[in-house]
Amino acid sequence: MDKSPLTLARFFLCLSLLGLFLSACGPAEVDSIPVIPPPAPSATPPALPAASATAAPTASPAPAASATAAACSPVSLESGRVGVGALDKPMEYHVLLPPCYAQRNELDYPVLYLLHGQNSDQEQWLRLGLAEAVERLMGEGEIPPFLIVLPFDHSPKQPREYPFEQVFLEELIPQIGQDYRVRDSREARAIGGLSRGGAWAIYLASRHPEVFGLVGAHSPAVFYSNSGTLPVRLRDMPVEQRPFFYVDAGDKDVDFRTIQRFTGLLNDLGFPHEWHHNLGFHDEAYWSRNLEEYLRWYGRQFEARE
Repeated sequence: MDKSPLTLARFFLCLSLLGLFLSACGPAEVDSIPVIPPPAPSATPPALPAASATAAPTASPAPAASATAAACSPVSLESGRVGVGALDKPMEYHVLLPPCYAQRNELDYPVLYLLHGQNSDQEQWLRLGLAEAVERLMGEGEIPPFLIVLPFDHSPKQPREYPFEQVFLEELIPQIGQDYRVRDSREARAIGGLSRGGAWAIYLASRHPEVFGLVGAHSPAVFYSNSGTLPVRLRDMPVEQRPFFYVDAGDKDVDFRTIQRFTGLLNDLGFPHEWHHNLGFHDEAYWSRNLEEYLRWYGRQFEARE
């Protein structure tokens, strides 16, 4: 190798150029972009706008209830008797007063006279559930309020053989009118009964149509002594005085055919009536089962005649 000064100078020059070349060809240095971290979330959410100073409306208190009127009196039972000295035994009776009778002093009520069967007494209808049925039906407004009188008939005799009719008309009805607030009109007076009591209802209404506007004959055991004259009395009764009859019987009733003939007579003469042919016998089970229907009928008729 030539080691002359000129040669060495050229050698070092080449080395310098080579270094510059290599430096220019290396990777360029890139400035890094600083990353700014997001602000740390606040430990508490930002405050909401302050609520309006006006408080939310509150329900105004209900007005104080007025003093509650005294509670209505329930159905109640009172008793009395008439016919002392006129009958072998006085005609004792019960009066079933409707709910609220003691509070409704301004009202006069219709009245139903309801007679028991033979070999029984004025307790029979009560035993069948009368008071409970009245309490429910009147209390719930299914029937209007009315009084029910339950007289005692002590005898099995035929009507003309003792003065039951006289005591009933001349003593019992006036006594009820004196002691209780009842309407004094035939439209507001009904008579009904079961078995022998049904026979009495037919007998008294047919002889005194000016007194009774409604008749309920429930399984009536029509008086045999009345069978001949009854058709004539009904035929000759003034049309404007004809009462409205309700007649019913069970299909196994011992008197079913006789009762059917009576309803046929009503039909032939043009009397206003209802005939209810039911299942059952001539017994308390039958009357108890149909008791509420009887009361509904009396109630509807009283209401229609107000």
